[in-house]
Amino acid sequence: MVSEIMLVGIGGSIGAILRYLVSGAIPKVNGIPAGTLAVNSIGSFILAAFTFTSVEGTLRFFISVGMLGSFTTFSTFAFESFKLLEEGESRYFLLNIALNVVVCLCAAALAHLIFVPY
Repeated sequence: MVSEIMLVGIGGSIGAILRYLVSGAIPKVNGIPAGTLAVNSIGSFILAAFTFTSVEGTLRFFISVGMLGSFTTFSTFAFESFKLLEEGESRYFLLNIALNVVVCLCAAALAHLIFVPY
């Protein structure tokens, strides 16, 4: 149990740093917080890839729970979406929500296409 907690913590630290670097490097695009969209879609693809390839054990705790748990960010997505609505940007509010849901689902579907044999 302690080793699993350590793996989650180390992975979480790495994921948080990566999220900071990736989302900070990508500016808003037409009012949409593209950095958050990028980390969420990348994380959706990687998590789906790990799930569909049946990665188990310590690697699962390190990457899936730790790194990707802190790399992806639903709370930032929710906050940024709310701020758009609060600022009267209802078009961008709806577009941001639609893009995050659709792009992240497509990223998971792409991982499924790549990693699940037919």
